Amino acid sequence: MIALRPTSPDDLPALSAFYADRFGQELTLEAWQWKYRAIPGEARSFVAIEEEEGRVLAHAGALCLPARWRSALVGIWQLVDFAGLPSGRGLRPALVDLGDALLADLPREGEAPWIFGFPSERHFRLGERVFGYRPLATVDELEGALPEAAVPAGVEIASGDSCAAWAEAAWERCGVCGIRRSVAFLNWRYYARPARYYRFYRLRSGETDGLAVFAFVHDEAWAAELWLPSAEDWLPSLLAVAADLRASGLRRWRFWPPPAGDSGEGVGRALAALGLTPSGERRFLGCRGGRSGFDPVAAAAGFTYAMGDYDLV
Repeated sequence: MIALRPTSPDDLPALSAFYADRFGQELTLEAWQWKYRAIPGEARSFVAIEEEEGRVLAHAGALCLPARWRSALVGIWQLVDFAGLPSGRGLRPALVDLGDALLADLPREGEAPWIFGFPSERHFRLGERVFGYRPLATVDELEGALPEAAVPAGVEIASGDSCAAWAEAAWERCGVCGIRRSVAFLNWRYYARPARYYRFYRLRSGETDGLAVFAFVHDEAWAAELWLPSAEDWLPSLLAVAADLRASGLRRWRFWPPPAGDSGEGVGRALAALGLTPSGERRFLGCRGGRSGFDPVAAAAGFTYAMGDYDLV
């Protein structure tokens, strides 16, 4: 007998073993509560349980966060932690039925009319057949050695483990469509996340603030957030960030390409000046519709995805 239902804290021991098998690391109660209970939005975590043995056969998750789309603030859903055991009784029905249960009413009226996620291309093909996934975009990461150029005189940056209103204002000035980078979101996403370290940077160009957040991954810094209003010259501040990262023992950094159009023009100039090149790592985005009258791919045109959205999964 297989039960399909929302995850409860009592499921965490079995779910942690499932995560270790499917994702290569255990899921702690702290991490599950951070992602699915402390989120400044809404979350769903569903499990398929083989009741006789108490074994988790599949898990499906989705997160809803406020986003700017077509000049309005709406909720947008992201698929996370979709997985099933590679073998075992009733696997395919369990995973398919679980996904159907989680997605049955999503997206809802008043929310963005598509759901996005970052499946591997193999998992995307499964979702394409079963859940109606559509290809959305592919992101080619940029990378390079941290520059050793001297920081220009008078350039100052501030760094810390959390942020305040200035960070949200920097995102607002960029004028992009995407998940809202509110203070609540940024501090939940990076400061409160268990077992990972991120550093916030407050950059300055003239009288304008910019925001960068880097994940520390071995000897690399990954730019989870980079919001720099395009009219300013950000290269001097990025050189100061590079100096700070080198002082922390890091040697290389990675970025996602900036948004297309005016909002990413200044960032693109700065990244080009830093000598970044394609890393060979590609991140695949898929989407799923759910409301009649909307083509999910067309609806998602111009929506910006940051590395931090991918890093969440």
